[in-house]
Amino acid sequence: MIAHVVEFHGQPDQLEVIGMKGFNERVVPVLRAQPGFQVCLTLLDREHGKMLGVTLWDTEENGRLAGARLEQERRTGVSEMDATSPQPELYEVLSQLGTPFPAV
Repeated sequence: MIAHVVEFHGQPDQLEVIGMKGFNERVVPVLRAQPGFQVCLTLLDREHGKMLGVTLWDTEENGRLAGARLEQERRTGVSEMDATSPQPELYEVLSQLGTPFPAV
């Protein structure tokens, strides 16, 4: 399993309100259509103005393909939220405990 991690830095309220609006309207439909999609988590650190989007994929290839497909959405989100965002990263998932979340 592969984790694709996207990071945004900005004002917490903009990350939450504008970021989640764009996520729900533009990103969720794309995620649902991508082969190998497993789970998505969106995490917010209000104190440091940092939001993470973590998606889990069945294979590295599917994680990379989805990341490429969603790159324009990441750039749009950066502009809309007046945020910054380093290049997304892929991680190999070494452990998963508990009941899996349902897909979004």
